Amino acid sequence: MRIEKMIIYGFGKHENRTIDLTDQMALFYGPNEAGKTTMQQFIVQVLFGFPSRKGTQLRYEPKNGGKYGGKLHITDAHYGKLVVERVKGKSAGDVTIWFEDGRKGAEPELKQLLRNYDRTAFEAVFSFSIHELQGLEGLSEAELSRTLLASGTTGVDAVTHLESRLEKEMAVLFKKGGRNPEMNVLADELRDTEGQLKEYRQRAELYSPYIERLQEIDRRLVAIETEEAETDRVLRKIAKWQQATPLLTDKKNLTEQIEALQITQFPLDGKRQMDRLVDKLSETRADGEHLARQQESLLVPEAPASVEALENLLSRESDWHQLSLQLEQKRNEQIELLENRQTTLSLLGLAEQQAMEVDISLNNEEKLVAKLKDLDVEEEDKRFRQRNLENEKNKLKQTENELTSFLSGEPSGKERLAAEQWPTLSAKLAEAKAASKIQTSGNENGRIINYMLIALGLALAAFGFAQSVMVLVVLGLATIGSAIWLFLKTKKPGELPQEYQAILKEHAGKESEYEAISKKVAEFDRHLDGLMAQRDAIKKNIAAYSSEAHQYPAKDAYQQLLQEIGLQAGVSRTMVLELFEKLRHVQAVHSRLLRIDNEIRVLEGRQKDWIEKAESACGKELATGELMASLRSELAYLRRKQEEWVKIKEKQAGWIQEMNRLTAYREQLEKEQQALLEYADAQDVFDFYRLTDEWEQKQQLMKELALVEVQLQSIGNIELPTGWEPDQAEQQLDRWQASLTKLKNERNELLAEQADKQQMTRLLVSDTSYEEKLQEFEEKKAEFAELANEWSVNKAIVEAINRTMDELKEKKLPAVLDTAQLYFSKLTAGAYQGLVMNINGYFEAERQDGMYFRIAELSQATKEQAYLALRLSLAVSMQKSHPFPIIMDDAFVHFDRSRLQQMINLVTELQREHQFIYFTCHESMQQAWPNAQIIKVANTERSVHS
Repeated sequence: MRIEKMIIYGFGKHENRTIDLTDQMALFYGPNEAGKTTMQQFIVQVLFGFPSRKGTQLRYEPKNGGKYGGKLHITDAHYGKLVVERVKGKSAGDVTIWFEDGRKGAEPELKQLLRNYDRTAFEAVFSFSIHELQGLEGLSEAELSRTLLASGTTGVDAVTHLESRLEKEMAVLFKKGGRNPEMNVLADELRDTEGQLKEYRQRAELYSPYIERLQEIDRRLVAIETEEAETDRVLRKIAKWQQATPLLTDKKNLTEQIEALQITQFPLDGKRQMDRLVDKLSETRADGEHLARQQESLLVPEAPASVEALENLLSRESDWHQLSLQLEQKRNEQIELLENRQTTLSLLGLAEQQAMEVDISLNNEEKLVAKLKDLDVEEEDKRFRQRNLENEKNKLKQTENELTSFLSGEPSGKERLAAEQWPTLSAKLAEAKAASKIQTSGNENGRIINYMLIALGLALAAFGFAQSVMVLVVLGLATIGSAIWLFLKTKKPGELPQEYQAILKEHAGKESEYEAISKKVAEFDRHLDGLMAQRDAIKKNIAAYSSEAHQYPAKDAYQQLLQEIGLQAGVSRTMVLELFEKLRHVQAVHSRLLRIDNEIRVLEGRQKDWIEKAESACGKELATGELMASLRSELAYLRRKQEEWVKIKEKQAGWIQEMNRLTAYREQLEKEQQALLEYADAQDVFDFYRLTDEWEQKQQLMKELALVEVQLQSIGNIELPTGWEPDQAEQQLDRWQASLTKLKNERNELLAEQADKQQMTRLLVSDTSYEEKLQEFEEKKAEFAELANEWSVNKAIVEAINRTMDELKEKKLPAVLDTAQLYFSKLTAGAYQGLVMNINGYFEAERQDGMYFRIAELSQATKEQAYLALRLSLAVSMQKSHPFPIIMDDAFVHFDRSRLQQMINLVTELQREHQFIYFTCHESMQQAWPNAQIIKVANTERSVHS
């Protein structure tokens, strides 16, 4: 799988960005806060889904709003070119996949593309950062080995953390031989408390007998002291006699035995020399006999059969795998279609036969759509009329309420009379005001006008005279004449009529009040007429809607069509079209299943022909799943037979040469053996060993005699009593010793009993704590049971985790570890040549000189190189099954220049098969990786192409 393009709609701080990944190695560079981790998370979250809002992981929703998500253009060896898009939707987002052939997919197809991997499994193998590497420094040796084991396998990071936490919790609860854990402390306290309770129960009955017994003990202790002194004196005397008696007897016996042995000389270290010669001779004879038997039993096998048929089949291995893959795909498709059909039928609630009998032709679908449209129109018309009727009723109620409220504000009779008289009165008032105004200002205005006319006439006459325009002169003179005439006609001022004065006195200044009253009455009458007309119209509409009767034939026609098609008449019209599509899908799946059955039979026939040819070439039955492995094994077996036939011929010549050498060596050993026999004056080897035993016996007896004499000297002169018998002394000594031991034991027992009973009698007088101890015992027992249950649960989980880790070590880790050793050697420039796990389960690094170092003893950078070697080895081992790109976040910051170059060389070598995406904030990495595609994350352009 290779990511060719990233299109970011909106993710964190990045919006509307397009990034082409043209090379196998893409290096994203940017300073801190540039958004490198955001881009790394964009890749992971588009593939595996956005985290939930309640989780600890960041969702990286766009900071400035906008569309959330983006696309990844991917090329996959199995699925071809495709586009994965994830946008905001459900919790993990809505995902869509566009395939090269135009198909579209969703989450199920994405899971197939990702080989059923989830985010945790992906990040455990193909995505890691500097934070994981920096964490190696603070780990203990056991934790470090567990971390490396997890990096060499899959899916155990969370398990190792869980095991560590549970073991710590268990150690706090209980530890074998421990004193401080809670359960250990409680167990000791329970044992002590239980013993104390037993003692409390027994004490109450013992007080009176204890007093009498203490008096008896005092008398008996005095008697025992006297008897012990006498017995000890007798024992010392008998012990001295007994010590000397066996030494004298041993001296006599040793002297007699030495005189009985006649041997006088023997070779120095003769027995060892003879043993060596005998062993060499036996070994030589055995080797000769073994060579002879091998020559007799050696059978030259026949030449192996021809391997041409096997080689021909193996050369066509890809055809076999392609055939098996096609058959598996067809079977999987068949299973998927069967499950799909059954799921659809379950949703429909129909049997397969019922679903196949439904007529789902396009003609029926068109009829059904038409009936649904008629039914919708009919229902809508019904709802429309009902809504209108309700609306009209509501309007009528509202109008009547408005009318009632409006009538409460009706003008008074006085106001209505004033409004009716105002038009006539307003005209008379205006006439009186005009007359008064003319009288007061008419004369003044007339004089001003006359003067203006005279001035205008003079101006016109003067202008006409000056311009020689007679018309203007005449016009000016006429104007002057008119002004004189008006001046003469103007009357003198006089008084207003009596009627005008009365009107002005009564109504002057009340014009606005009369206007307001008139306007109010007119507005009231107009609004009242409108409300009455509105109420009448609404009542008319209600009567019309209520009187109309409607029938609905479209529903009957719809139900009749459903029965004709084969469906139940009660099917909801909202689901009928979807039901129609589901039934069409079921019938299409049925047809596809029939075609797949035929294809599977053809492929199984071709597979059977393959197996028959393979069994003929091997001469035995073969399993289908292991066919190629069996053919390779058989081919290797025949080739080994050829090699064995050549080796047997070479062995025959070597055995003859070895037989001659053994014969000469045996003759030399026999000469040395004869020389030893002659020195010891022995007839044969058995006689030599007999003389060896006599010589060693004589030497031992002489040593023992010297030791006895030294012991007798240390004891001094001893006078044995008359008639002394050693057996009798032993009996007396045992009897007196037993008596003394009995007295001492009795005294010790009496003293212990005396102290115990004295203490008990004192306690019995004052002790009142039995009930308190009993309550304390029950409380501690309940607490212990609760802790024991918690410890047992944790123990069971830890045991399961340990079994899982052991299985990983035995089955999965070895294959990964071989490749990891090669990578580790390259990364350290040959300073370390191996990475192994010792018998204690700890990782060790083998230096070039053969010295082993535990991982905890290495430097931080070397630990990180071991971790990277295991991670890369695991990713390479999974390249066929899970060909994902490898994503790294500043994983090389602790490397020096040499080891950084080794790391770059290794990644360059691996990028032929893997795509690498590296995020860094270190500018030097751009120069260190000259052949990589450099992408500057901080670039603010909308599109980035490198």
